[in-house]
Amino acid sequence: MEIKKWLNTTITRRDAIVATAKVGAAVTLSQAITLPFATTAQAQDTPTPKDANGETVRHSACLVNCGSRCPLKVIVKNDRIVRIEPEDAKDDAVFGEHQIRPCLRGRSSRWRVYSPDRIKYPMKRVGKRGEGKFKRISWDEATAFIAAELTRVSEKYGREAIYYNYQSGAYYHTQGSPAWKRLLNLTGGYLNYHNTYSTAQIATATPYMHGTYVGSHFTQIAHSDLVVLFGLNLSETRMSGGGQVEELRRALETSKARVIIIDPRYTDSVITEHAEWLPIRPTTDAALVAGIAHTLITEQLLDEALVNRYCVGYDRSTLPDTAAPNASYKDYVLGTGDDGIAKTPEWAADITGIPATRIRQLAREIASARACYICQGWGPQRHANGEQTVRAIQTLPALTGHFGRPGTNNGNWPYGTPYGVPLLPVGKNPITTSIPCYLWTDAIQHPEKMTATTMGVKGADRLKTGIKLFFNQAGNTLLNQHGETNRTRQILADESLCETIIVIENHMTPSAMYADLLLPETSYLEAEDLVDSSYAAGSHNYMIAIQKTVKPMWEVRSTYDICADIAGILDCASNIPRAELRRSGRRCTISRSVRNVHTCRSGAWRKRWA
Repeated sequence: MEIKKWLNTTITRRDAIVATAKVGAAVTLSQAITLPFATTAQAQDTPTPKDANGETVRHSACLVNCGSRCPLKVIVKNDRIVRIEPEDAKDDAVFGEHQIRPCLRGRSSRWRVYSPDRIKYPMKRVGKRGEGKFKRISWDEATAFIAAELTRVSEKYGREAIYYNYQSGAYYHTQGSPAWKRLLNLTGGYLNYHNTYSTAQIATATPYMHGTYVGSHFTQIAHSDLVVLFGLNLSETRMSGGGQVEELRRALETSKARVIIIDPRYTDSVITEHAEWLPIRPTTDAALVAGIAHTLITEQLLDEALVNRYCVGYDRSTLPDTAAPNASYKDYVLGTGDDGIAKTPEWAADITGIPATRIRQLAREIASARACYICQGWGPQRHANGEQTVRAIQTLPALTGHFGRPGTNNGNWPYGTPYGVPLLPVGKNPITTSIPCYLWTDAIQHPEKMTATTMGVKGADRLKTGIKLFFNQAGNTLLNQHGETNRTRQILADESLCETIIVIENHMTPSAMYADLLLPETSYLEAEDLVDSSYAAGSHNYMIAIQKTVKPMWEVRSTYDICADIAGILDCASNIPRAELRRSGRRCTISRSVRNVHTCRSGAWRKRWA
């Protein structure tokens, strides 16, 4: 197989210029209006001049994986970040003027830039894999090595042997993974992954319940009188000022709804939401729901006609003729199904640790509520058979009619509504095969066992080859985040299995220690791009233009520029334009991005980019 035959991917030069021009747009846009760039943005006079102390204000955003995006006002003096402050801007996308304030983690972002663990130069391994012994090399050597490895592995094993790993670090719309995926697609494709470490069961099970992944924003709680949360701890996991925790707090202020939190831990959310805490044994939420359902059915607290109208499988009347006798959900709960066990509150109490009287009371409270908002976090589903926990919790609103109306939810965790900033077009991956993101170690160690029926391979019946060339960028999942660490270390240390590991990072992480080639990437405070409000921002709807607040130090480079150099070696540079080329289309990109945005600026500002 020759790598050059893939270089004729149908992506026009104009598409490449326009799409990648948003990097240039980030600089220009951030000098035009304040951040965040929301439905209404508060105007400021920009650029900010130096004050008497020689300090300059630049704009960026916190891109850590809390699921939100907080704008950062970065104070710079002599090309060095001296402090970070909250932005002055207001966002009115949901509940009037609201300042999206970063937490302490976001406000300490400058230490990501000046950490002593920063990777400063491209380096190549000289010791055993995992020892962390490297020697400094030039960027020309590094990019030539990657180009050669792409060619070698493609010709020897095929493109399915090249894998781009899941990551959960800082991610952008032009920098980061889009640039790598564009490069890999242009040069023949790569083995992809599906699902995430966080949401494998809930992402898989929900479409089987609802046809697609759906959920109602926490703003609906403004219309609720009861809120029941299974393992949902927004006050700790989504504490961003621009995210769901603020949305939930505002909604509760409006509705004064009663909150019940079912969780093994007494969490911060129990305190901040003035909730009743029901401690439960881990992984037993499905048993609790079954006990609740038993009370709903035996005490006739549900509308069976309504359930049968909107649901399939509650009782025999909605099941197909081919279904087994007594295979309905009602049979399962009442004990007339295959196992013959009635799921009484007493049965559930022995499993969950919640008293039977409280289970009955909870069932009655949910059934009698005017509008009950039922939701689950990601914790309850993160175990073997966790998809059944997901389905059980999502069954509860279906049984009680608390769905499709104001103040209700379908039991799912709701993703945020993104602003819709266009990504860098990555092109089409010629390789259709993908594996569950958690099983990449199996795809290295024994690929012959990786099939569609045994290990969830998609797009093919089985893997043709094991992973031989591994890209790990913006994440510590290569080792630190992955389970069975000792097994993972043994697999990675065996160079006869995965032959080359390339890590692109900011800092020397445990994953970086296992790199054969280690590349230093710019941090988000040294990058320029456009980013949206991300997946856990709820109904907040904005985008942020991030500036290069300081010049990249040492030999740190952006991912886009790294990929452009590799593309030049592989004769596909025209599809990944250089920086000066991608800036040339910024007017077109800005015009398209701000078309539907209202701003306090005069019409002349908008006409400038029309």
